[in-house]
Amino acid sequence: MDDAEVWSAVDRRRRTIVDLLTGLAPGEWDSPSLCEGWTIRDVAAHLTMPLLTMRQLTLLAIRHPGRTNHIIREGSIDLARRHDPGQLLHRLDLLVGRHRTFPGLTCREALIDATGHTFDMAIPLGREVHVPAVEVAEAADRVVSYGGRGNAKVFRSLPLATFQLIATDHAWSTGHGAQVTGTMTDLFLLLTGRAVRIRHLHGPGADDLRRAVASSDQVVT
Repeated sequence: MDDAEVWSAVDRRRRTIVDLLTGLAPGEWDSPSLCEGWTIRDVAAHLTMPLLTMRQLTLLAIRHPGRTNHIIREGSIDLARRHDPGQLLHRLDLLVGRHRTFPGLTCREALIDATGHTFDMAIPLGREVHVPAVEVAEAADRVVSYGGRGNAKVFRSLPLATFQLIATDHAWSTGHGAQVTGTMTDLFLLLTGRAVRIRHLHGPGADDLRRAVASSDQVVT
């Protein structure tokens, strides 16, 4: 996919998010998302961050000093407290067609964000959201390209190094070792530190992968 195609995919994901959140009951906005410590409302607020000016971002960083992940986490909660659901929906709608990113990021980071956070909200809400495998694969390729460094630091690190991940619904694979198969969505979630669909995985390495992830969960950090 070229950059124009990626931005079109980002716009589709953003429209899907607006559709997903429109009509939610108040209690659903405040229910937990897949992001630890974030409600659905917090995730929605996080997705509106590209609308912030540099001055507003600086003020958030001043109010929530610390590393980037801390600023993002607490800053998103801060934004969620300042905007009601209607305001968040309006702000999310403003993002459709807005093709600007933060310095150092690209349209592919926007795709990763929009895709991952769609699932962070849809799965715990029990909503089925279809994302074309080719678009998920584009986001997954970008995650793989980090090699566990740089932008990958925003994701929970799962023990995937000794496994080969192979998609069942798209011509895509990554890694070396015992084979683990799943849909492109299943694998993308895994690559971005989300183990919520780990039981959907198959292949000769699937059980070993589940055990490795379970063991990593038990490590005190």
